[in-house]
Amino acid sequence: MDASVLVRLLCGHCGCAISPELKKGKYAYYHCTGHRGKCPEPWVREEEIDRQFREALGAMKIDERVLNWMVTALKESHRDEKRDHDQAIARLQKQYTTLQTRLDAMYVDKLDGTVTREFFDRKSELWREEQSKISAEIAAHQNANLSYIDSGVRILELAQRAEILYQTQPMQERRKLLRFVFQNSTWKDGHLNPVYRKPFDFLVENYQRAKQADAGSATKMSINEIWLPGRDSNPRPIG
Repeated sequence: MDASVLVRLLCGHCGCAISPELKKGKYAYYHCTGHRGKCPEPWVREEEIDRQFREALGAMKIDERVLNWMVTALKESHRDEKRDHDQAIARLQKQYTTLQTRLDAMYVDKLDGTVTREFFDRKSELWREEQSKISAEIAAHQNANLSYIDSGVRILELAQRAEILYQTQPMQERRKLLRFVFQNSTWKDGHLNPVYRKPFDFLVENYQRAKQADAGSATKMSINEIWLPGRDSNPRPIG
């Protein structure tokens, strides 16, 4: 352990920062800075803060059954967006094909002497520039389709593995993980109140609801209502 801040942590009593101090050259203790006056929050070993953050990361882990429904929610939320992208791609591909048909026809006209080389070169350059722009737009829509799902999958994978990653990574990587997942968490009376960044707050909140609704025998409908609320009117993507 060292005395560098694990993650931004605020005192639950007064709102001041909780900061580390190295004792005996090797033990990191955290305490309220007390900038707003004397604070009742006692000093705490970094190991205890570390342990509670590890548990908070573990709270994001989702059992296989609910995870499958979350993947369904991700795909469902992407359905309308994907349709819009697909329609745009089809429209752009049609424009690209129209330009190519014009280029092919004008090339025949050039060979027949109906149009001059200069005219052909000028128009073909303009149309090929348009085709390049269209190709870039098509690629952007295709990447948007892929990145939406990929981002969602990466978030779910991180949520599943966060606790194990935290236990096995060096301190610098652990700090990065905490700062990626949490923001402005508080510490009060020896207990951590973790504040998750989006979309991890959504995962934790709804997974807790799913477990409560489960009571040992959740039905497909109970999970569906929690993870796929209002799918027909206002799809909500994860994250």
